[in-house]
Amino acid sequence: MSRKNKGSHYNNHANRNSFQRQNFASQYQAKRIMLTISILVSGRREAIEKCVASLEHLRQTVPCELILTDTGCPAEMQGWLKEKADRVLKFQWCNDFAAARNVGVRAARGQWFMFMDDDEWFEDTTGIEAFFLSGDYKKYQSASYIVRNYVNMEGTVWRDIHLTRMTLRRPDTRFFYPIHESLWPLLDPEKHLEDYAHHYGYASEDPEVQMAKRRRNLGILLPAIEEDPHCMKHYLQAVAEYYAMDEWDEACRMADLGVANCDRSRPENAVHIDGLYAAAVRMRLRGKRNLEVIQVGTDYLEHADISDLAKASICGDLAIANGLLEEYRDCWKYLQKYLKWQTYFQGHREEWLKQETVVLDSCFENYQYRKALGWGFAAALFLHDAAGAEGLLRLGTLEWWLDAVQVWYTLTIPRIRVRWQADFRGLMDSLPMQDSRKDMEGHQGTSHWRETADIYGHLRQLYGILTMPEPGEEGHGTNQEDSVPQQSGIVMSGEPKLRRADGAAGESKAERKSDGAGESEAERKSDGAGESEAEQKPDGAAGKSAAEQAVISQEIETLAVQLKEKVRFLIQQGQVQAALGIIGQLRTFFPGDADLEELQARCEMGIQ
Repeated sequence: MSRKNKGSHYNNHANRNSFQRQNFASQYQAKRIMLTISILVSGRREAIEKCVASLEHLRQTVPCELILTDTGCPAEMQGWLKEKADRVLKFQWCNDFAAARNVGVRAARGQWFMFMDDDEWFEDTTGIEAFFLSGDYKKYQSASYIVRNYVNMEGTVWRDIHLTRMTLRRPDTRFFYPIHESLWPLLDPEKHLEDYAHHYGYASEDPEVQMAKRRRNLGILLPAIEEDPHCMKHYLQAVAEYYAMDEWDEACRMADLGVANCDRSRPENAVHIDGLYAAAVRMRLRGKRNLEVIQVGTDYLEHADISDLAKASICGDLAIANGLLEEYRDCWKYLQKYLKWQTYFQGHREEWLKQETVVLDSCFENYQYRKALGWGFAAALFLHDAAGAEGLLRLGTLEWWLDAVQVWYTLTIPRIRVRWQADFRGLMDSLPMQDSRKDMEGHQGTSHWRETADIYGHLRQLYGILTMPEPGEEGHGTNQEDSVPQQSGIVMSGEPKLRRADGAAGESKAERKSDGAGESEAERKSDGAGESEAEQKPDGAAGKSAAEQAVISQEIETLAVQLKEKVRFLIQQGQVQAALGIIGQLRTFFPGDADLEELQARCEMGIQ
């Protein structure tokens, strides 16, 4: 063989080897992809940029591929999408989220599959990275991470929920349900990761924008129910949409319809039917149908085959409904059951997460929990159960209970307020006499109980704070036990308007919406059953005597003092936006208040 031919032979051989190596590398690369991340994108450039950027470290650390499914992005975004993703797929939008997601599933090459929305972004992906790099993923079939759903654009109110967004990819992996789509099949064991993604999808300062999304969702859900009347997921999501729109009767009707049409032979219905049983009770509670709450709730507890978390939810609602109807023995009975379930699930977290669904995911949330305990505390006072009342107080900080009692107390009608005050005084009169002056020292402005050997120490401290005279009033600074009998009533009124980001303070209307719905304005004004319209509006000025209006004015001023203390606490904690929210509300009542001007200046300096 000539040198020329030999060189040609070598070149051909080298070229063939190079091609084989490239082909092998390509196949090897496809095999070694651990994770496919699939995202639907619809043209929101700023959101998708933040979403993709939050995945950068994960993609550099774990062998990943990123698939973006374009459901309607403008032409000028196409180049950016191709630059950021491994693949960009096109989908003609047809009001079916599952169909759009399945485009990404069919194209995926990773051992595991994960999906996101383009308006979500991770705070940190360390947990997901460790899941794969440690080999932990080999022990599991699916995994969830936390989606932090914000209720307001300021980011001060949110709900955290574990959502199963990752699965070991199989040939039959697919999405189903045209909206609020779900992966199938999802097999156990499931890993619950603590990484969380921010989500502002339902946060908007414009109520019409939120309502438009709810109507859009219902426009997909209601036809889906007609097409498949035995799918419990559709009913439960429809309940959530009506709930968010404050349409309690429609939400209740949808929950009842779902329960009536349940087909238990379909395994995917199991968790959703439990949510519908709980929703049927909760919607009646929100709609002021308290007698029906008791009738339907007790019937389900006794006869329905429901999950433990559904039982816990119904027990909490029964405690509240019985409190509203002044059936305090039953209120106390169901509160104890609710608290036992809470203790159980704290020790069985995996069961808790597995049973969570819409409505049930709010079973022990702060608003629901606090309202149940507030009425339970009222029941303990009525029953003269000092040990029970003291036990409840030990479940939260002093600040938490001051908020809990205030929120509960101001929601009820005047007649029940008077009774509550009398019950509290009567219970305190029955306790052994004790000089609790030392226990009370330094309590104003603190968020914690003072340590004391007194077995009723928390009860005495709370009563002392709520009946403490204002500065300048007769008896201020005297022995507390001597001053208590002269008090005309508990000095407490007004509802804290804003929740701290850590959930410790009072809920705003936005927080009540954080379970996908929340309280209506009417609900916040009265929880009374069978009262006249005038009685159900205790804060209205019409028809009140000058003396009554003076009392209301004094209560508002007292609340202002309390809220100023809360503002100072928030500033100390660095929660400036929350402090500004309260200041803004107070200045509508006290526009020339020098304290508020000074506090606002401190906040603005903190922002700068």
